[in-house]
Amino acid sequence: MQRKIQIIRIFANIEISMKNLTSIPMNKILLLFALVALSACMTTVQKAKSKFDVAEYETAIKLYKKHLSSNPPDAPITNYQIGECYRLSNRIKQALPYYQAASEGRAKASKLNFYMGYALKANEQYAEAAALLDRYSKTGADGDLMRLAAQEAKNLKEIEKIKNTPSYTTIVNLENLNTSAAEFSPMMYGEKLIFASDRRKEKVFETTGTGFQDLYAFEFTDTIRHTGSVQPFFGENINLDGHHESEVTFARNGKFMIFARSNSGKKKEPHQDVNLFSSRLEDGQWTEPELLDKVCLEDTWDACPALSPDGRTLYFSSNRKGGSQGGLDIYVSRLNQGTWSRPQNLGKLVNTAGDEMFPYVAPDGRFFFASSGHQGLGGLDIFVIDTVQVGIDTVTKKPILQPKVRNVGVPMNSSADDFGIVYKSKVSGYFSSNREGGKGDDDIYYFYNDSLDVKKTVAYYLRGVTYSTNFKNEQKILPNVSVKLLDDKGNLIDSLLSDNSGKFSFPKPVEIDKNYKLNGQKINYLKGENVFSTVGKGVDVALLPKKENIIYFDTDLLLKVNEFAPSDSTPTGKPTTKILELEILYEFDSARITAEAGVLLDEFSTFLIDYYKEFPNTVIELGSHTDERGSANYNRRLAQRRADSAVKYLISKGIPADKMIAKGYGEDQPKIKNAKTEEQHQANRRTTIRIVK
Repeated sequence: MQRKIQIIRIFANIEISMKNLTSIPMNKILLLFALVALSACMTTVQKAKSKFDVAEYETAIKLYKKHLSSNPPDAPITNYQIGECYRLSNRIKQALPYYQAASEGRAKASKLNFYMGYALKANEQYAEAAALLDRYSKTGADGDLMRLAAQEAKNLKEIEKIKNTPSYTTIVNLENLNTSAAEFSPMMYGEKLIFASDRRKEKVFETTGTGFQDLYAFEFTDTIRHTGSVQPFFGENINLDGHHESEVTFARNGKFMIFARSNSGKKKEPHQDVNLFSSRLEDGQWTEPELLDKVCLEDTWDACPALSPDGRTLYFSSNRKGGSQGGLDIYVSRLNQGTWSRPQNLGKLVNTAGDEMFPYVAPDGRFFFASSGHQGLGGLDIFVIDTVQVGIDTVTKKPILQPKVRNVGVPMNSSADDFGIVYKSKVSGYFSSNREGGKGDDDIYYFYNDSLDVKKTVAYYLRGVTYSTNFKNEQKILPNVSVKLLDDKGNLIDSLLSDNSGKFSFPKPVEIDKNYKLNGQKINYLKGENVFSTVGKGVDVALLPKKENIIYFDTDLLLKVNEFAPSDSTPTGKPTTKILELEILYEFDSARITAEAGVLLDEFSTFLIDYYKEFPNTVIELGSHTDERGSANYNRRLAQRRADSAVKYLISKGIPADKMIAKGYGEDQPKIKNAKTEEQHQANRRTTIRIVK
């Protein structure tokens, strides 16, 4: 049920020659012979248990079976232990007859019915598995396993629905690649297929009795007949002796990769489990791998890495406890300024109390993963997250879409482990399975989908509305804006004018998993810019209603009013510079910036920051005016203090000091001469802003 790179435990063999004995103290020689004698006195079942305890399951199986051949009184529990060896070494299908013998012999093993239920499922005895797991969910002793058993018993009721779902997928065993060993976890690297295998067998991994896993490349000579040859791909710094290397993912440019590597069992190693490592391609060679210490923890199993198409999001599987749903969960980490963020659990949509592994983001943005906890046919099944319509928004009248996990069905899924999918084209790719009929353990299969669904097409277009806003954040529709669509490198893709309603729609389609920029320009407005990303926004074409489909992405483009734009003309026909007035209210006989004045100046500073990006050499004057009451000299001094306060405040908000001049006019330039009413006096108490350079 669990397909994991195991923790490697290697114990050194003691080899002593007569020459070496002469240099060893007598007390140590006597101790050594005592240990050897003690080992010789161990019973077969004790030896088996010692191997079981250090995860050397293949050796333990042989010893337990040897013990069983003598028809011992402890046969029930011995059968259970053999079943456990098969389960823990990822061979739960072979565990069934031993679990059944243990059950018939009434072995005292509290979790027997739980594990036997999964063994029945692996052998496609679904009804029996559901009944046994349902019984365990009510009578078991382990609360977590009881909940998992209840969910699995419920899942098993959907087996026939999954099996009977129409499929148009064809699968082919890559016989020219596969061997009697395990080949799994394929990944495309250009035209090569990179995969993991234990075929080298430089040492025996005692947990399974197989070799250690390394990474290989398959170079196709004929992609139709799937012929080719396995070629060396990585150097010795990647494929280490006595370690497992597996599950690789590449950045789009092919110059960066992340892969999983186990420890060697040596206590001095900085990592004591399976962890993620990165390497870069420099001068045609992969650099020495580095541990992803921002992602991995010292005491956790972290593997199955998968990079998103843009290379900025990393998915992986882990047994860490923080936020775990149970078993192995899939986590996500994002690259921010060259550093991977703290991993976050993907949550209950993906993760269950079972195991979730082998995440993969397809080129069209769909998210695939393998799970033993969702509704499946056997061990690990392959699942995909679809976007489904669940209703219509009553306001916008647009479809309400939600993600939903779907089993990809037969023939890709079986009662065995099916996992590690990768796409080669829109309709074909590869996956791993240890189903019956293969060449060995895990095999890699080619799949091709020739259903009508994959012949559907979808085109994505970008549309939106142009708006204007002043420094008070008052927005309104802005028509006839020149709008440009650029790629993330600034290359022009398309351009147009928004209509009289401010609406625009680019006639050229956009691509999924791309970042775009929109630029807007209009006279008397500052340039508007918006970044729009289509990363992860692709939909499953199979769920779309038509053969040819169009999906629109909606966005807004905001242009700020140029508050200093010249007015249309003077009586002489010459344009004039606009003088902007701010209603900055001061306390009586004070130059202190009040809270209300601060809000207004904050809004104005935001406008100025954008304004100076386009007009960096401009110098403005902040002129403070009073009413005509009081002496002229006093009013000028008060006005100067107030103008100085306003300038100082704007400097604190990031406006350069050399771009502003404070000027106190006092009552010298009244807006309304000979003011009589309080309203007229208030109109004269104002701050004017104008361009002086």
